[in-house]
Amino acid sequence: MPSTEHLSTAQQPAADALVTLFTLDATAIGSTVYRWTSGAIGDVPIVYQGFTYTPLPIEADGFEWNGRGNLPAPSLRVSNIGGLVGALVIGFGDLLGATVFRLLTFAKFLDGAPDADPDAHFPIDEFRVERKRLHDPQTIEWDLASILDQEGVSLPGRQCIKTACTHTYRRWNGTAFDYTKASCPYSGGVFFKADGSSTTNPAEDRCGKALRDCALRFVNLPLPTRAFPGMLRV
Repeated sequence: MPSTEHLSTAQQPAADALVTLFTLDATAIGSTVYRWTSGAIGDVPIVYQGFTYTPLPIEADGFEWNGRGNLPAPSLRVSNIGGLVGALVIGFGDLLGATVFRLLTFAKFLDGAPDADPDAHFPIDEFRVERKRLHDPQTIEWDLASILDQEGVSLPGRQCIKTACTHTYRRWNGTAFDYTKASCPYSGGVFFKADGSSTTNPAEDRCGKALRDCALRFVNLPLPTRAFPGMLRV
């Protein structure tokens, strides 16, 4: 049964610290899943439901909905210090189309805590990345849209990217390759790392999304890349 412990905790005069956890699922656009939180609790990593959330300066607002009028359209701001998120933005089309989940729980329910409870959390917010609003060396900001809100969708729906393939590549689950969400047709037994170097370890098999990676796997065959290498910037 769903837990109600978080509701009881929220009504206490001195409620425990509220923790906000963000998940960015970019598998639909060819990347992977990233989990972030706005801060750590002491020196202990934040782990919830078995997942570790990396501390990263991150802010979000606009999630409130009063049940009337338009659906909420939140904004998400992430630190670009170090360039990690910036590299994702450049490599995967501003992360447009990725899905953002926001989960709120209390510190007492995190994994490893005496009252750990993986079900004690508020309803999870789910939004998609709609538009990049800001990108500078310090900050990247996006506008998010409800998955129920289809207004503003334009045709063609597929984004034309010159240097990066948007196919979803297979995943190694520890014993075999998982093709459940894969759109790339490669199913060969030759493995390559993301930098294009060969490997005999299937767990290291990654596609770097470049035309080079496609050519390594489909030798003397038509390349099924979704990139547009002949496209010019207009």
